[in-house]
Amino acid sequence: MTENQKPGSRLDLDLAEQRSLAAMVDASLRRGSGLSIALSDATVGVSLDKLGDWTITVGLSSRSDRFRQSISSLERLGFFQATENEGSVYMLWTSLLSEVGDARIVAEQTLLQALKALQAPTVSRYIS
Repeated sequence: MTENQKPGSRLDLDLAEQRSLAAMVDASLRRGSGLSIALSDATVGVSLDKLGDWTITVGLSSRSDRFRQSISSLERLGFFQATENEGSVYMLWTSLLSEVGDARIVAEQTLLQALKALQAPTVSRYIS
């Protein structure tokens, strides 16, 4: 998150911000470490284990207005529900299950897509 960006604001990730996110991952992650990103409706964790496998964890409050929409979006990206605890659902993505391309690039792309999905506006439903 940039210094000027408010916690509740949407992430519009253009090319410069994608590079900035990649730079943050570069600076923060070494084998055996992780980083966390706090959003208004979710927490996102990224870790790189000692073997070089990437894991992205998303914690969602089941009380969020966008809960179902977020779950569906994350599942389309390859996340699966790992556990539920005290009103929060934790979704997991790991490079171990991804057989396509370079694990780091796939992890960065998945992280960017997950952040965009978590910031997508809620679709209103109307009764007809």
